[in-house]
Amino acid sequence: MKTIYRPHAVDRMQEQNISTVEIEAILNTPDGKLKQSKDKFIFYKKLKGRSDNMIAAFSVVRNINFYEIITVMINFEVKK
Repeated sequence: MKTIYRPHAVDRMQEQNISTVEIEAILNTPDGKLKQSKDKFIFYKKLKGRSDNMIAAFSVVRNINFYEIITVMINFEVKK
């Protein structure tokens, strides 16, 4: 599936040294997914080789053919 990155997401990825390969891994095999609204989801995953906890990719699924990444974060925690 195609992935589109908003400028804000690209800025956060550069600041936090997160690659597109890592984002694709989160989207393709997440540890979990949280629904935020009708069309917004948070995909998250603990990535090997990173010491900054889980990484989350906020995503808007606007079309069955692509993901649109709004932002990404490190040290993401799932509320229990």
